[in-house]
Amino acid sequence: MSKINRNNMPGFLRYWISVTEKAMIPLIIFQFIRTILFPSLLDVLLLGGLIALYFSFQSKAI
Repeated sequence: MSKINRNNMPGFLRYWISVTEKAMIPLIIFQFIRTILFPSLLDVLLLGGLIALYFSFQSKAI
């Protein structure tokens, strides 16, 4: 199975991946503050998912 290559994706998909990648840090910061103020299992899981998605973007897995 081949690795996902961003260059082979359609233009609109590359655009949305780029927008999502740039919006990850503000979303993580907002979710971290929300988790500190109102801790719940959903907030912690959402924060963990956002961090995992951020690291997958950084390692160019997506």
